[in-house]
Amino acid sequence: MGIDDRGLIFDIKRDSSEDGPGIRTTVFFKGCPLSCIWCQNPEGKKFLPEPDVHGKRIGTWYSVEELMYRLLQDKPFFMSTGGGVTLSGGEATLQMDFSGKLLQALKREGIHTALETGGFFRYESFKKKMLPWLDLIYFDIKLIDEADSKQYTGRSNKRILSNFSRLLSDAEIPVIPRIPLIPGITTTKENLTGIAAFLNDHGIKTCELMPYNPLWLDKLQKLGITPRYRRTSFMTPAEQQACVDSFTQHSPMEKKHAN
Repeated sequence: MGIDDRGLIFDIKRDSSEDGPGIRTTVFFKGCPLSCIWCQNPEGKKFLPEPDVHGKRIGTWYSVEELMYRLLQDKPFFMSTGGGVTLSGGEATLQMDFSGKLLQALKREGIHTALETGGFFRYESFKKKMLPWLDLIYFDIKLIDEADSKQYTGRSNKRILSNFSRLLSDAEIPVIPRIPLIPGITTTKENLTGIAAFLNDHGIKTCELMPYNPLWLDKLQKLGITPRYRRTSFMTPAEQQACVDSFTQHSPMEKKHAN
C-alpha cells in the first residue's frame, strides 16, 4: 500500500453541528502548508505522527476502507438530519490523492460532503481530484494584505485569493468564505474592510465571522510549544460587534456568526 493510499488523521469528531448542515462527522487531516501563529489545531500542523509531552501519539494512518468503516457507523444520523462528513485539519488538500478517494467513497454511499480549507493548494489538482465530489466548501480568508499574510501565516495570500476567485467561477456548489477573528491581527479595520471589498467585488452575499477561541493554547502546552500569540481570553460582545461594524461598513452582505 503506497502513501497515497493512506491518510494521516489526528482526530475524528462525531456528532458535530458546527462544520456544516445536519449532524456531521468531521475528519481532521494532519499536516498544513500554513503556519498561522494562532492555529486552533496546532497538533494538525506537522505531516507526521508525533508524541505530546505525555508520550501520547498524535496522528494515525488510515486506508480509505478503514476510515469508511468508522464513518459509515454514523450514516443513519447523516441521512435523518441532512448531515454528512466534513474534511478539516490541518489541511485536507495537502493529502489530495487520499482525500479525493475518500470523497468518492462517501459519494458512492450517498453521503453529503464538505471541506474546510485554508485555501493554499494546487488548483488544477484540486479541481480534478476533490472538487467533483464535494457538496460544500468553507474557505478561510484570513488576511487581505500579502505582507501580513507572510508574517502571520508564513505564506503569501496570492494563491489563496486566486483559488477563491477561480472556485467561484468553476464550482457549482456553495463556497462560503469565513474570517477567523484574531484580535489585533485579522480584526483590524484595514483588514476587515479590505476583505469585505474583495468579497463584494466577487458578488459574495454571505460570510461567516468566527470569534476567537483561546482553547488552542492548552493544546500547545501538551505539545511542549511556546505560543507566539498569547491572547488568553474570548472576545467580548463589544469586540465582536466592532468587527461586524468594520466589516459591514463597506459591504451589503449578510453576516453569519460561528458559535
